[in-house]
Amino acid sequence: MRNMALSLIEEKKLSRENLTQNDIDYFRKKYGKKFIRALRVVEENKVEKYQFKPSGTITWIVKGRTRQYLVIPRVYCTCRSFYQEVVISRESNMCYHLLAQQIAELRDQYKLVDSNDTERRKLYVDWRRTD
Repeated sequence: MRNMALSLIEEKKLSRENLTQNDIDYFRKKYGKKFIRALRVVEENKVEKYQFKPSGTITWIVKGRTRQYLVIPRVYCTCRSFYQEVVISRESNMCYHLLAQQIAELRDQYKLVDSNDTERRKLYVDWRRTD
């Protein structure tokens, strides 16, 4: 399985309140446009962490350009890019949605949504789509 997690050094850099120009250059060199897109999504508050009760289930959602994507941190995303670039062609180790989720969690910069398990079942029908 490919590593879809940021390194400890990267986590430390992203956990700082402010990124330096050197930090931004490092991430742009390593992740290219994905980093810029992921950072923009985080800054635009398009990452959501759902907490469902009573099960305690946690679900991460990243709002893309056309729809919302279900993200299982460091493992999976329902976007087409993940399937094509990570699973099929193996040209990348993560999509920008996975990267955005990690950045948002590290920076504590996401919308927290409390909901219930009945609503979760309804939401999952839409989130699991991979089109």
